[in-house]
Amino acid sequence: MHRTASLRFLAVLAASLALVSSAAAKATENFSQTYPFEANGAVSLSNINGDVEIVAWDKNEISVVAEKIASDEAGLKRMQIVIEHSPAHLVIKTEYEKKWKFWGNYRAEVRYKLMVPAGVTLEKIDVVNSDVTVRGVRGFVNLDSVNGTIEAEGLTAGGRFDTVNGSIRAAFDKISASDKIVLDTVNGSCSLTLPANAAFDLNADSVNGSISCDYPIKIGRSGRRHLTGSVNGGGANIVLDSVNGGLRIRAAK
Repeated sequence: MHRTASLRFLAVLAASLALVSSAAAKATENFSQTYPFEANGAVSLSNINGDVEIVAWDKNEISVVAEKIASDEAGLKRMQIVIEHSPAHLVIKTEYEKKWKFWGNYRAEVRYKLMVPAGVTLEKIDVVNSDVTVRGVRGFVNLDSVNGTIEAEGLTAGGRFDTVNGSIRAAFDKISASDKIVLDTVNGSCSLTLPANAAFDLNADSVNGSISCDYPIKIGRSGRRHLTGSVNGGGANIVLDSVNGGLRIRAAK
């Protein structure tokens, strides 16, 4: 079911209020830290302004590299990178001085790159005015962006992907019958790539956009704005939903 315009309007309004850009940034500050971490731990991150890249590696530790960018040195001091860490859970937050955040006249952002154990769960990656890129994570991923795109590849478990004003491109190397994969966007297209032999049940809806599926599908319901059915006897639960944007299910070559 589509989320109503009024619900998403609140998210867009928050994005527009969050940060106001002025002159080109003049000051930067780098952050780098490594944390021991369990192979199947959970990671969360929230950020306003600044792209986020998360890449899997074969180490039982997490590397967090960030760059703070502001109009001046005072601006750098008004935003903080806050990290809560345990061996099984890492939470990263970008925090802005509240009065400065909503009433200042400035440019500010924090860009993140994380290297994580491949088996981690991305519990919640929640960003505003930011693109999110994920590569090689084998646990469940939950990615949400307002005013930004989401690109994820090399996935092997279920996932949820949400954007307002941004496209979604997700590619899975493997899926199982118990997986649920949801792509949901307002003002953006969705492209989901699955293994050539994938078995799944599909539920796709677009208010203003085309729907296409590379697989032979046993149709349950079809029309200009919706398509349901099963592929290879059914299996994983696949849901694609867009208000303004096309939906495509691709078979990997």
